[in-house]
Amino acid sequence: MLDGDNNGDGLVAVCSLPHAGGVARFSPDGKHLALGADDGTVRVAATGAAREHRTLEQLSVVPGATRTYSDHAKAINDVDFHPRSPVLVSASADCTMRFFDYASGAPRASRQCTDTHAVHAVAFHPSGDHLLAATEHHAIHLYDAATFRCYLAPQPSDHHLAPVADARWSADGSLFASCGGDAIKVWDGVTNRCVRTIASAHLGAPVNTLCFGGGGRTLLSCGADSCVRQWDVGSGKLLRVFEGAQQTRRTACCFSHDEALVLSSDEKTGELVAWEASTGAQQARYAAHSMPVRWLPHSPAEG
Repeated sequence: MLDGDNNGDGLVAVCSLPHAGGVARFSPDGKHLALGADDGTVRVAATGAAREHRTLEQLSVVPGATRTYSDHAKAINDVDFHPRSPVLVSASADCTMRFFDYASGAPRASRQCTDTHAVHAVAFHPSGDHLLAATEHHAIHLYDAATFRCYLAPQPSDHHLAPVADARWSADGSLFASCGGDAIKVWDGVTNRCVRTIASAHLGAPVNTLCFGGGGRTLLSCGADSCVRQWDVGSGKLLRVFEGAQQTRRTACCFSHDEALVLSSDEKTGELVAWEASTGAQQARYAAHSMPVRWLPHSPAEG
């Protein structure tokens, strides 16, 4: 874990896990960190304890500090926290989304939603009532979180032309965005209709991940052209390009908690890279890993 406000190397804690992880996310209050691994394991750790204890073995002796779930049969591609309840959802290549009540201490998932395709990304609506699923299918899957009824866009022509890599809600849930192949689509969160398509968003390279900012007014995208791009959601206009980090496969991008920085990683060096959001100037590089960094969340509660 890194301190984004630290002008030195920024490293404040290292937590060692036995399997490579594909995704990590903080809870809305920043008190928990969820990790999804390539072996299908999901872990939830108390952030404060993770900062103090360096290995999984050390964390395991702290009461309630960590939960480990092994329900999935294949790799975890994404995780997301419910906005109001102590529930985590995981998305897997095994075509399932599983729901874990991490506060109860239950050893297994409490619910399971089975999709028709491998699930690449999952995101709770800000109300917690609906769930976006980006899958190997070309259509966005929008689920009722209570019944698991699945809704598709009413106009088939709005679907992506490739598997959907990522899908994210805006902060108020009025919009969501998705990416598939080289295109980004912005959708009305109520009607489930596509309101804007940004074709060839990364000059023909695949778009891998998305992140809303600016109260839903701007959108970050990370693509295989080794660029993070910032878009105006209302017009689809390209606002800024953040360069200087090699990214040829799925790599996350995000804003810092105050949106002063844009964060991503350089797969060639294993460094985390921070740019000034207002100018695109590279602000810092953190040499924290010896292998490519595949996911980078920022705590909403800490610097």
